[in-house]
Amino acid sequence: MTKTSENCEEINNGDIIISSQKSVAEIKLDENIIKKPAATVDEVTELLSATSVSASTGVFRHKTFKTSPLQLKGKEETQEERRKRALEEQKKRRRDLNTHARNLALFRPADFSSEEESKTDDESINNDIPIEQLTKHTKRSLDLDQDDDLQQESFTVKKAKLKGKFRESRRKTKGSNPYRNQVMHAEWMHEIPSDLENNWYVVLCPKGKRCLVISAKGKTVSRLRNGNIVNVFESILPAGANSYKGNKTTDYCILDCIYDQTEFTYYVLDLMCWKGHPIYDCDTEFRFYWLNTKFAEVERPTINTSTYTFNPLKAHYCDQEKISFLIKNPHSFGYRPDGLLFFNKHTQYVLGDTPLCGWVGIEKVEEMFENFIKQKK
Repeated sequence: MTKTSENCEEINNGDIIISSQKSVAEIKLDENIIKKPAATVDEVTELLSATSVSASTGVFRHKTFKTSPLQLKGKEETQEERRKRALEEQKKRRRDLNTHARNLALFRPADFSSEEESKTDDESINNDIPIEQLTKHTKRSLDLDQDDDLQQESFTVKKAKLKGKFRESRRKTKGSNPYRNQVMHAEWMHEIPSDLENNWYVVLCPKGKRCLVISAKGKTVSRLRNGNIVNVFESILPAGANSYKGNKTTDYCILDCIYDQTEFTYYVLDLMCWKGHPIYDCDTEFRFYWLNTKFAEVERPTINTSTYTFNPLKAHYCDQEKISFLIKNPHSFGYRPDGLLFFNKHTQYVLGDTPLCGWVGIEKVEEMFENFIKQKK
């Protein structure tokens, strides 16, 4: 073997030497790599945490790049911080709700009746998710009666369908109910606002069903928060009865009410539109002023418009004396009290949930404001 290799070296000396030099260099490099210590688990973890991969493009991006605003919103915020942020966002946002109010008031039932019925069928029969899971996990007593009625309706319809009463296989076009979630929904108040006395109103709410009430085309329609119809009747509201002397098409009204079915009374909580003039973008102070002013101008009820009564709820300043009175005398307003609803004076009418409207149940009011009342004495 040695002689053979030496002969080869003499015959092809140049080639052998070159290849030998390359082999030695590669061997030395391999030895250096082998001698270098392997990376530890901590080093690998640190390397991976320094980069992130985009799900859409698969490109590595350093973690120090600008964080997405959606990720920042996931951080825990106090209720006070969310109130301030909501007010700031409200100042930047401009809404044109004239068309929205007109569509709500003048929508022809034939245009979306099939969609409404389909939506109701989907919720009551075909949806496997319980109704209580479709709403927030914390329910106010103001909403419990409504949810109970929905569950009862679901049970009745399902039972009737099992008996074979609905044999026709009518497949209707699915669509969202245009009247769903058209009222402002408050959050549970966990923290008393720092500016409670200066920038908030409080309303003592009666027990009942939260309703969207619309008067137009000579009739008045009240709907639950899910858009389902509660009552259709003639009322004292503008354009809400056939006997209305003004323009039944342009003088439509939209109200936020609480319906007490034991007294056949709609307690008006807020006003969003009056005689075709929407005030969604007006602050709470003006909306409450208009609510009381316009109802003072309403004509007296007649035989046809006296079935249901409309009573505007009174808003109070949030001083220590008034809150103390509401806590001690909740039954002094002639209706069954349900809780206190707080409105920020500067908030517009928000469709859906907002931290600028806070709810405290009647059973929690005294505990919630105990320290507030003691500090002010």
